[in-house]
Amino acid sequence: MNRILLPRVIGAFIGFVAGSIGGAFLGLVVGGTFLGGLDIYESTGFEGYELAAYVGALVGAIVMAIAGAKFAQRVADKKE
Repeated sequence: MNRILLPRVIGAFIGFVAGSIGGAFLGLVVGGTFLGGLDIYESTGFEGYELAAYVGALVGAIVMAIAGAKFAQRVADKKE
């Protein structure tokens, strides 16, 4: 069980970190480009680019954690 689970956990952690950084960057770029002029600060308390960066980091972390776990499992299965 440990040999099966360890690559998935490590892959999910690496994917989580990479996805949160990459997602925050893409969210910041998209948010700064398209949402910078909107006045949503009064209703949410966040600027448009901040909100897009947080949402991008969250989505990127979730998606890349799943993809990283699957990728690590495939690599571990090939080595055996």
